[in-house]
Amino acid sequence: MLVAASERDAWAPIGRSFEVAHPGVRVDLVEGPNATDLRENLYTSALLAGDDAFDLVSMDVTWTPKFAGAGWLAPLDEAFPAAETDGLLPEDLAAGRYAGRLYRIPVRTDVGLLYYRRDLLEQAHLAPPETFDDLLLIARRLQSPPDLWGYVWQGAQYEGLVCNYLEVLHGHGGFWIETPTLEVGLDRPPALAALDFLRTCRMGPDPISPPGVTTYKEEESRRLFQDGRAVFLRSWPYVWRLAQAADSRIAGKVGVQPMVRAPGREGGGTLGGWGLGVSRFSRHPALAVAFIRHAVSLPSQRALCRDTGYAPALIEGYRDPVLLAGSPFLETLRELHRGAVLRPSVPRYALASDILQRHVSAALSGLEQPSEALSAAARETRLLLGPARTAPDAPKGRMAP
Repeated sequence: MLVAASERDAWAPIGRSFEVAHPGVRVDLVEGPNATDLRENLYTSALLAGDDAFDLVSMDVTWTPKFAGAGWLAPLDEAFPAAETDGLLPEDLAAGRYAGRLYRIPVRTDVGLLYYRRDLLEQAHLAPPETFDDLLLIARRLQSPPDLWGYVWQGAQYEGLVCNYLEVLHGHGGFWIETPTLEVGLDRPPALAALDFLRTCRMGPDPISPPGVTTYKEEESRRLFQDGRAVFLRSWPYVWRLAQAADSRIAGKVGVQPMVRAPGREGGGTLGGWGLGVSRFSRHPALAVAFIRHAVSLPSQRALCRDTGYAPALIEGYRDPVLLAGSPFLETLRELHRGAVLRPSVPRYALASDILQRHVSAALSGLEQPSEALSAAARETRLLLGPARTAPDAPKGRMAP
């Protein structure tokens, strides 16, 4: 299978142990680019050509509809009955289904989290925020830019921006694309409220995010927070281990919680993570299934997650003494994972994501007005999904009811 160059060392012991258990079999971990979209392109090129070079497909959580819808993956329902899949995180397992069939088994998971400087809040006698207004209020009270900003997040035009916006949208009671109805909710009041919140963070009269936040991805925002230059950070579970490292300026000073929400609504982080599927063109489908089963065993989950800070897909991993010894944070993470927000399961997800990225980014940069950006995004998304989902445009400058 094709793996990111940065993850090959983590996968190597899992491959070796599989080889020991299956004499005569060699696991070929093909080192690919770290960029997710480049690996997706390599897999797409091979599968589109019917190439049997890859037996296993290592998939981001959003790839399942595209790859399964194209007929490139073997269904796994019979190979993995409920007795086995019941041990995996249900939220992540659901992301591996398409059109009622199972095509992807989760191996490691991710969920968006809100990190905060616990020491700064305690010194100010402030409780962690529960709502978007709380976050704005506390961030403004504690920040002293440019040395200390209130809130950093991932605002660059890429998939991370979609994850950030989707969390805020969910927290306002809205939705992007409902599956399976394919109803689009981008030209409704909650969508505008979500975009207005992000714009307020960066462009309001008293901004809490640095001007450059619209260029930040995970590492730019993480470094700013870990350098002690931000009160709040929206990011993924991997940040916890780095923030607690001996050379971290904020070690022992960090708290973590679900994303904030509007009053009366539910907060939650976007579901991320990686899983494995079996190529329909594989010459060794039975061995590929066996490798997936091996990858989600407790010993393999330990090998993959213990030293990397990754979160396991196996529920037992969140109670495992070995993994907990390396990251006591896992106990908290399991609870935070229960409210994970799924991205829509549509075959043309990448194009839908591109539409949302472009218009949200334009609004955050001041190139489009929020209502016009979201109306355009809704219109383009309906056209993408098909004529049956096309609705009349909202009046210019206003949101549809």
